[in-house]
Amino acid sequence: MECKEIDTLKKAYEDVIWMAIRYANGRSTYAPSMVRDSIKEFQKVFPDWKPRYDLTLKSDRRMVEDGEPKYGLKGDWLDDLVE
Repeated sequence: MECKEIDTLKKAYEDVIWMAIRYANGRSTYAPSMVRDSIKEFQKVFPDWKPRYDLTLKSDRRMVEDGEPKYGLKGDWLDDLVE
């Protein structure tokens, strides 16, 4: 594959993954782990790549007791993926 094609595919992934992160953030479904797995696989090819910062990604920390959410799992929140 040519460099331009790789750059095009990388841009397409970046254009979609931010919305997938927003959608999956806080859900008690398979979606959060699916997004995490997708990013890990992508980073095998692009190890320095990180999801872009998204101000809207905030887990509801008021719902956390003793380090664990009152509802769902800690892994349901994806705010740790972005800096």
